[in-house]
Amino acid sequence: MRILAAGFFLLGVLVGRAQVSRPVAQVTPVVETAPVRAGGAVRLSVQVALPEGLHVQSNAPRDPAFIPTVLTVEPPTGVVLEEIIYPAASDLRQAGLPQPLAVFGRTFAIGVRVTLAAGQAPGRLEVRGRLRYQACNDQVCFQPATAEVVWSLQVMAPGEPAASPAANGTQPVLPALPVTRNLVRDVRVAAANGDFARGDALVDAYRAALGVTPDLLLAISWQGRMALTAKRLDLAEGYAGRTYELAVMALKRRTMDDEPDLPTAFGAAIEVRALAATERGARSEALAFLQGELKTYGATSLHKRIQKDLNLISLEGTTAPPLDLAEYLGKKPPALAELKGRVVLLFFWAHWCSDCKEQGPELARLMERFGPQGFTIVAPTQRFGYVAGDVPAPAEQENRYIEQVRQRYYGWMTSVPTPLGEANHQRYGVSTTPTLAMVDRAGIIRLYHPGTMRETELAPLIQRLLAEGAPLGAADVKSP
Repeated sequence: MRILAAGFFLLGVLVGRAQVSRPVAQVTPVVETAPVRAGGAVRLSVQVALPEGLHVQSNAPRDPAFIPTVLTVEPPTGVVLEEIIYPAASDLRQAGLPQPLAVFGRTFAIGVRVTLAAGQAPGRLEVRGRLRYQACNDQVCFQPATAEVVWSLQVMAPGEPAASPAANGTQPVLPALPVTRNLVRDVRVAAANGDFARGDALVDAYRAALGVTPDLLLAISWQGRMALTAKRLDLAEGYAGRTYELAVMALKRRTMDDEPDLPTAFGAAIEVRALAATERGARSEALAFLQGELKTYGATSLHKRIQKDLNLISLEGTTAPPLDLAEYLGKKPPALAELKGRVVLLFFWAHWCSDCKEQGPELARLMERFGPQGFTIVAPTQRFGYVAGDVPAPAEQENRYIEQVRQRYYGWMTSVPTPLGEANHQRYGVSTTPTLAMVDRAGIIRLYHPGTMRETELAPLIQRLLAEGAPLGAADVKSP
């Protein structure tokens, strides 16, 4: 398909030929649920087969100039349309276009879920629909076409044994699609192997059988994260957009924090969209997007994650935000402004965090190695409302427990300033523990890193920052 940069098709004299020889898709309506009974849910699908060498635009083209593939369903009285399930789009690169097209291939299926009223009378029932599509090959897009779709259901009476398709005259009933028992795990394995197509198939089968669940959103969000890691930005943005759209729909029926998977998936979608935009060089757009999301969802559990993403994009090179020192463990910590002249590593940790415990010995060695040269660590933490075994605990009891953890697992940290409070974790976007932030002698953040880092990674940066400017003499180094 040759396309002008502005997005218009170069049809020219091909238009007349396209009108005459417009290809026709083979459209097959399929009933996937048997038996069909009043009060129950029914899975339907329309299977589409195009002539060799053709494709159609997806239901959500990246360029609004393209004609989307749209299935419209008109349920009769007593039938409620629950959802229409489009397959995952594939990327098709075309010369002259800044980004790949989002298309459906030569064969694909669109799922439909309907629910029959409890009082639906037994007998024949028709559900009608229309499929609007535009077939294209690698040179031209043909005139859009509309195909009529009719699903013929035989509603069984209560207690009536199911008849065979041939006996009752209904359309073929397909066996239930295979549904993985651990969708998130299997999709992550497929994505880790670069097999996003297999992940798409697992997601589509799961959704056709079970609908949109938090597990489904989490699985799609992982595809987005792993596509971003693989630098497949178009694919990552597609998965993130799909997760975001489905999450917004889910929030119309529930609150964000009813359970943990939806906010985790939604937060990942926001993160991938912002980081992919940043990778493309659209940093200001990414910041505006995140600021808008923080304004909308800042009162939910997404606050820290969105703030983390803002920090990932914008915090390095800026003055370190001050720490809230109203509460603390041990001696009262100094303000960051009082530590100017030192290189400071902020180590955000949590009492339940196993990765933090693994990080601890490496930080202890860095303190021993570089402390005499003007390096120090500040270790903010916070309460989470519980102690060992997830047992709920009031603030005073949890404070004692945090101190016990600090003494047992972080002996080197008992003399390290340890602010205590959620405000610091929110300000620095600590949705991942540990989170590390390196502050130079002038109070400027030079590293912001959610997650662990090895001593071999941190030591060169500390050495470089210590060497910047005039080195501190022994008399100039103040103990924190």
